[in-house]
Amino acid sequence: MSFFDAYEIRARLMPAALIASPLVLPLFAFGLVSASMSTALVSALVLLVIYLFSHVVAFLGRRSEPALWESWGGSPSVTVVSDADKTFPGETKKAIQKAIRDIYSMDLEAVAGDAANWREQATEAFRLVRQYLRQHDPKGVWTSHNAEYGLIRNTVASAWLCAALAGLAAISCGVPWWLDHTKGLHGVLAIVAVIIVVAVLVIRYALLPKVARSIAFRYAESAWLCFLNASKTGGKATKGGGD
Repeated sequence: MSFFDAYEIRARLMPAALIASPLVLPLFAFGLVSASMSTALVSALVLLVIYLFSHVVAFLGRRSEPALWESWGGSPSVTVVSDADKTFPGETKKAIQKAIRDIYSMDLEAVAGDAANWREQATEAFRLVRQYLRQHDPKGVWTSHNAEYGLIRNTVASAWLCAALAGLAAISCGVPWWLDHTKGLHGVLAIVAVIIVVAVLVIRYALLPKVARSIAFRYAESAWLCFLNASKTGGKATKGGGD
């Protein structure tokens, strides 16, 4: 996967830039970034920081995903094709099950009476479906929804890190101002950092969980529908691994 493809930019680089942004405050407060520095040097440092944080947010996002799914009652990709869910009409679910059976010889209907086994089979089926989509529909609408889901998942998982960095920025700027009130810029930046901490925590716990669930289910829905449409072309599939 290219470092500058749509998924990397939206799901990793954007949240990484957001999470690392409080670091700018103490850099300005202590004159570590100034107009005298070359644009190329500043740009290189910013890209390096964002690149490093992109790995951090991706790791946190993957680690937090099981807990998110549990809070939603299970993986969205499995939930939307379950009998109890109303996302798809019954005919669409049957068409999806038929496509899975025809392509991968996996019969979800045959294990419908065993909830645990069905969930395991459906999870494996969606793993294969993702691989199928990469092969046969690499530019489908599911890719955009997948990137949006990655963005919100990684942001939810790493918001605490943004708040922590903003807290450290508030302390590093506020202490010098407290000791010497003539350092007005330090005081202003400390207040900005405190505002960031409060805003991040409020958004993280009051807004983002609901947004994340909505986007996750939209991605699951579009992925299954894209798979159903792509399967009608009769493309061959492989059982290779996917992330």
